[in-house]
Amino acid sequence: PVLGDKVSKHYQSPTNLTVQKLGTFTDTAPQLVLPDWVTRAEVTITAPDGTAWTGDASTCNTYTYAANGDYQIIVKAYHQENEPPADAQGWYAYRAGYSMAMNPKVTLSTERAPQGSIVAIQLSGILDGEPTVETDLGTVWFRKTASGYMGYLPVTYNAEGGDHTLSLTCGSLNKEIILTVTRTLYDTVDVPAEESAGAEEFRNAIWPLYTTGSSAKLWNGRFEVPSAGAPTMEYGTTQMVDGARSGQSTGITYAAADGETVTAPQAGNVVFAGTLTLTGGTVVIDHGCGVKSYLYGLEKVDVERGQSVATGDPLGTAGTTHSLIYELRIGSKSVNPQTALDGNSGLQFREYE
Repeated sequence: PVLGDKVSKHYQSPTNLTVQKLGTFTDTAPQLVLPDWVTRAEVTITAPDGTAWTGDASTCNTYTYAANGDYQIIVKAYHQENEPPADAQGWYAYRAGYSMAMNPKVTLSTERAPQGSIVAIQLSGILDGEPTVETDLGTVWFRKTASGYMGYLPVTYNAEGGDHTLSLTCGSLNKEIILTVTRTLYDTVDVPAEESAGAEEFRNAIWPLYTTGSSAKLWNGRFEVPSAGAPTMEYGTTQMVDGARSGQSTGITYAAADGETVTAPQAGNVVFAGTLTLTGGTVVIDHGCGVKSYLYGLEKVDVERGQSVATGDPLGTAGTTHSLIYELRIGSKSVNPQTALDGNSGLQFREYE
């Protein structure tokens, strides 16, 4: 029909189309990519045993392939539903068949990891369970990916050098992987004796955060420095008090100017925001998968618990009462924030697969 010089076009295509053969996938799972004209899509994947999964395009690429064999996919792609005339409206259907022949595969972001680093553990292929890893290095949190799972292993500043066995289990898959930890040469500095007041308050507030958090990945790309000030103490620096070793730094200390705005290193959810006797203004951001940023020494805190923040969002201001310290932890284990700030840590390993 023609009305007011506007043409309304409707189209549709049947679903009883010839099945296009896509071949066999042996290394990576198939990914659905839709053309720009598609406004929404309904997807149905039928497994070899006849069970069907239905969802939209945004969740299709996280479909879990639980068995090898022949699959079928039907995509019903819509355009301009309920939009004004002058543009074609309707849907097209596409049907394809393919075979999966993928064996489980485990890949480490590196097989030799220096103290303070993060190692990514990627699982791909046909997996019939959810992965767990037993290791003396720390707890691994896994997230679901299009090809399987990705987990992040902390190698903290005092991890023992040498070979470490990672015992990985995922359903029927049992595999032992060797990761070699190399020693890092850290600087030594003299520091004044620290006040111990507020230690119990700190433990009660912060330590429970080590074992809780989001299982989803909330960060995107490299991390950003929370302060414009120069680092005054690097991660892992050995601290000496009156000639005796008192410990090692678990984060980076910055020479933040009085009144300077302290910003979020990455996107996430604020899981603690307040003032503690030991650390002053304190903000903890959960980035997901066990990864959290801990900001200590703020003079004023301007965010609240439960608030979502983006990279670079203001968290509060620095002062002179406490030094500004940035810690990055996976679970309870601290790692060197600098590798994440440089964009070359395990957190960025094959991040968009």
